[in-house]
Amino acid sequence: MKKLVFYFIAAVGVITIVLVAFFALGNFPTNIAAATGTLIVSITDAPVDLSKLEVTIDSLEVQSQSDSWTNIPFIDGVQSVRVDLLSLQSISQDLSTTQLPAGNYTKIRLHIRDATATYEDGTTDILNVPSDKIDVIIHFEIEENATTNVLIDMSADSASISNSHNLKPVLKATVVPSTLNTPTPSPTVPTETEKQIVRN
Repeated sequence: MKKLVFYFIAAVGVITIVLVAFFALGNFPTNIAAATGTLIVSITDAPVDLSKLEVTIDSLEVQSQSDSWTNIPFIDGVQSVRVDLLSLQSISQDLSTTQLPAGNYTKIRLHIRDATATYEDGTTDILNVPSDKIDVIIHFEIEENATTNVLIDMSADSASISNSHNLKPVLKATVVPSTLNTPTPSPTVPTETEKQIVRN
């Protein structure tokens, strides 16, 4: 019985030494590349009865299914984007194209620095955006080596502006089916023999 106890203790000691040496030497993967896909966020607007509805967006964030937030950059690396929503009727404007870890996402947040409404008679209103942000609830998935397009339709008219000058637009977001990111083929350069054939 004593021998069995001795052998058991010895075996535990050997296993402990091996594990300590393994981690001390760093023999475990540290540079595992996370799978990523591309997200494109665009914005558009439906017809309204205002002359202009301008908003300045100074940050974009997306929330993953695990509730963590990620800031995503604007196109061309600018710090903010000023958009006249009424100029986007029937068209859209890309706000961001960025790589994100593959997975599921549940929300897009637009931080609004300022907003201005211009009415058809030329008068203007400086608008407030509650909490200075607009949350878009939408589920979308980023797939590895694929592109996901999310289109935010910010339908805002005079009915969306309260008596206290708060802007509360109606938001609708849609997901365009993802496409695989395939490399663009390089142009074929003719060989000297092919050039001779063309000349002849």
